Amino acid sequence: MSTDTTPRSQGEREAPTRELRAVVERYEDAPDECTIYPTGVDEHTRMATWISATAPAFVELDAVR
Repeated sequence: MSTDTTPRSQGEREAPTRELRAVVERYEDAPDECTIYPTGVDEHTRMATWISATAPAFVELDAVR
């Protein structure tokens, strides 16, 4: 039984829960780049559902805890 009390519009579905992976590519001559994508999905889905950001748009997790 769900405990979510957020009202939903008729026909609106709950988004599936997926595990995400973040990979940081470090470059000497350019800003580092972090790419986040879902794990456990087929290649087509993974390629259609990723997002990337370049430093300083992201920080190490320990820096904000």
